[in-house]
Amino acid sequence: MNYFDYVNSDSQSRLALFLNTLSETNKTPEYFVNWEKVERETQKYELELTTLNYLIGKDNIAEVAKDLFIQQPQLLKAIPALLAARDRKLSILILDDDDNMEFVDLDFKNINIFKIDEYIEFLDNAGLLSFLKNSVQKNLVDFVYGVETGLDSNAHKNRSGTTMESILARKVEKTCMDLGYEFKEQATASWMKENWDIEVPVDKSQRRFDVAIFDSINNAVFVIETNYYNGGGSKLKSVAGEFKSLKRLIDSSPNKIEFAWVTDGKGWLTAQIPMSEAFQEIPNIFNLEMLRNDFIYHMINAN
Repeated sequence: MNYFDYVNSDSQSRLALFLNTLSETNKTPEYFVNWEKVERETQKYELELTTLNYLIGKDNIAEVAKDLFIQQPQLLKAIPALLAARDRKLSILILDDDDNMEFVDLDFKNINIFKIDEYIEFLDNAGLLSFLKNSVQKNLVDFVYGVETGLDSNAHKNRSGTTMESILARKVEKTCMDLGYEFKEQATASWMKENWDIEVPVDKSQRRFDVAIFDSINNAVFVIETNYYNGGGSKLKSVAGEFKSLKRLIDSSPNKIEFAWVTDGKGWLTAQIPMSEAFQEIPNIFNLEMLRNDFIYHMINAN
């Protein structure tokens, strides 16, 4: 089905085609590990980590570590990286043998030399000293590369959304080059008013449309949101309702503004009722297959 047949079909037919052409994945090769970030985060403490190699295999490691940190307290700044912690200020709950609780705050950004014993006790209780003594095979820089790679994998959920934004932006950029239109990623209503003199009504002041396109000849704006849901959940219902309401708000504008939503993922198979309601309000709901078939180009060129 081409774009024109699609948008001129009834909402249930469009929904059926949408659901039948959902993609298995949106994972590009770049999805899996952001190596640039891994490299950057590791190199932050490369000097400190190289110096901390001195502790590897030491028998009296607590005593040696204390002496080392007294001489070079800045080495403690690398400790969160070894513990796969992004925070540099750690709040820790200490339980003694009688289950008495004590809360300790340790700052690994601004080192408190008077708390060296507390730092050492924490490293011991966290198992890091034992790890350094018994388990490290080579060096801590290589170890942190592995830690950072693992931490980066936790960003997969967020990266799925940014992948969709990247795919959409590349498609829009090519379309706008062909048609001679302007476009802006992460466009706010205030930016569009200032630069294009078009007032786009929004449901929240901090709303940033993933992409906005400006047709200066017809004084028209196209605003596009995108996301991807591989799994189900209440989030899908709320997003469908949010964009349905946003479409109504945009339609209330006297300006020529068109809203489109590019979304995909098998998660939508679990949220067909809210999606059906969204399809009744929003003609331009596309998935990746439709993006591949230039629905964005035809949507813009037809208006």
